[in-house]
Amino acid sequence: MRRPVITLALAWLLSAALAQTNVVMFLDPREPMELYQQYADSYNEANPDVTITFESGGATSDQQQQYLNTVLSGQSGDIDIFQIDVIRPATYAAAGWAEPLDSYLGDDMDAYLGDFLDGPVNADTVNGTLYAIPAYTDAMFLYYRSDLLEKYGFEPPTTLEELESQALAIMEGENDPNLQGFNYQGAAIEGAVCTFLQPFWSAGGDWLDDEGNVNVDSDAGRRALEWYQRTLDTGITKPNIAETATDNSRQEFQAGHAVFMINWGYAWAHFQNDEDSAVRGNVGVAPIPAFEGGDSYTCVGGWQWALNPYGDNKDVAFDVIRHYSSPEFQRDLAIVGGRMPARRALYQDEAVLEANPHFGAFYDVIVNARPRPVTEFYTDVSEIIRSNMNAFLAGTQGIDDTLTEMQIGLEDAIE
Repeated sequence: MRRPVITLALAWLLSAALAQTNVVMFLDPREPMELYQQYADSYNEANPDVTITFESGGATSDQQQQYLNTVLSGQSGDIDIFQIDVIRPATYAAAGWAEPLDSYLGDDMDAYLGDFLDGPVNADTVNGTLYAIPAYTDAMFLYYRSDLLEKYGFEPPTTLEELESQALAIMEGENDPNLQGFNYQGAAIEGAVCTFLQPFWSAGGDWLDDEGNVNVDSDAGRRALEWYQRTLDTGITKPNIAETATDNSRQEFQAGHAVFMINWGYAWAHFQNDEDSAVRGNVGVAPIPAFEGGDSYTCVGGWQWALNPYGDNKDVAFDVIRHYSSPEFQRDLAIVGGRMPARRALYQDEAVLEANPHFGAFYDVIVNARPRPVTEFYTDVSEIIRSNMNAFLAGTQGIDDTLTEMQIGLEDAIE
């Protein structure tokens, strides 16, 4: 007489198991996983039929992209949500590897996106369609030795001309052969793309004109390269800047060997917290100086949430994206992980600023951050800009040849 009860119980358990939805998220392995798990648990409490699990891999953006390319080119639905670098949305959109998100937000889209910074949203929007949601952001800044500027009576420079004159004066006054005036990224890496773009933008340039034609071999392009040539000619930049990658710059500034440096937001915590920091308490942060009469620009960085178009549970997975891009999660991610929020209001949050006092100083820079070229051909575009910029800074290619090679290469890349 007990068998029907047992059969019904087994049937109920089987039905419940079949109804359970597991959402798989692919993350950068450097993320604070305990925090992600806490939010997975809270989501499961509110949605008992949904569990969230994590995968991670690849120490760099390029390595992670290679893995995701393999998964998505096979149209696998094994991963539901994945993080991508801010430079990737257009590439994934063109390949059909990122689900368009407009319909998931519907009539609320403008209001929802209005809470985020413009830079990441612009990078996530391709031909008017949204393909990703900002997870957190980053930008490049001018770091400066506040003690040296104070010693010589200088305010942080707002123009590139002021940066040059201040660097020369301080180098002359200090008479230290190890002290550089101005350090930036010249190696053939992604940072070199921003090295070119930031003064190029300030000079009024854009890589495409209003008709969609490549426009780097222009007055703005020439002005940007002439500026970098001047940093070498005056000696405010070291001769081997073409060998300098992102963390080389950070280490040299941290050792006290540079007056000014351009780098990403991550550097601040090193300057203030690393035991070997020679500049702790003597670092200021400012917007990247502009050409006289031009505007200041910085490259936007950071990571985005994308939805796998081949997944079986896209509605649920998108709700999980909203959970992990919520004000609450981005607030905790800033406090626990030091990530720069992509939501505007969190730059006025007392707990966020207590954990990261420099975020207040960064805000004016971050709101003006501008995406690198938003194109499905970004991998080729990046390689062309960085390799030519590196050759120019190494002295193996002049201004004319650099602009010509860059122009022709970019034209070929987007044909």
